Amino acid sequence: MVSHVSLLVVIISVKNNRSCSTGVAKYKIAEGLTQSIKFKYFFPTDYPSQTFATGDIVFISGKYIVENSEPCFTVAYSSIVNSGNPNREFDTSDVPITIPHCMYFVTVNRAPKNVGELIHFGVETVQYNSVTSNSEVKMDITVIYPHQSVRFKYLGHLGSNIKLRSNYFVSGLLRFSKSGKIMIEATDIDYLKTSTIGISASERSYSTTADAPSIIDIIDDDIDSTATQNQPKSSGTTINNNFESGPVKKNNLITKILMRSIMKRLWI
Repeated sequence: MVSHVSLLVVIISVKNNRSCSTGVAKYKIAEGLTQSIKFKYFFPTDYPSQTFATGDIVFISGKYIVENSEPCFTVAYSSIVNSGNPNREFDTSDVPITIPHCMYFVTVNRAPKNVGELIHFGVETVQYNSVTSNSEVKMDITVIYPHQSVRFKYLGHLGSNIKLRSNYFVSGLLRFSKSGKIMIEATDIDYLKTSTIGISASERSYSTTADAPSIIDIIDDDIDSTATQNQPKSSGTTINNNFESGPVKKNNLITKILMRSIMKRLWI
């Protein structure tokens, strides 16, 4: 099962032909911050199709896939909200903030880890991308949830019930870290007893507050730190693991304060 998402976007470039429209659109993820997506809209055969123009504000619903860190969207339904921009200029000032809520069948490929008041673990899924016609798009995703939330109590203490290679149906808010990693702030994590999926072997969003890292980038750094620590050491080389020295200790305090603030804002 693939993810279907609804977004309000602005068309910034489009090419129409007899069977479909292709192009690039943007949606607002924060004030002054947007995310680009490549889109493809196959015209319906049973009723008149509508074509997009640069500058149109359009409500779209369809399949959201990320291939090589580039979001792609296959439009299943669309409705032009505002096409009154006479200059056909890209403008998101009247577009509300939109965060995609995605749903995927996934397989766990990285064990849960605790960071502050959150648990994160790695999953993977393989999808078909209609935009690029690639039938084996592997998406590596990091799932995040608050370990004290009653909603996720069944996952065990610090995610102890989450096992490698087990299958889940995960839904939540999809975001990108500064390094381009896909993150899902989970709203539901449902265990699947029977395997339903098979696993085979852009533009990035940047925060406007560089001095105050988001929880997404904090977990991104934690993933990279874990990967680095798990690498074999070279002979004769000493690795300094004193992460609490100097300004880093101060940053850890800031991180804890930020996570408490984000937790109050995102989850009950």
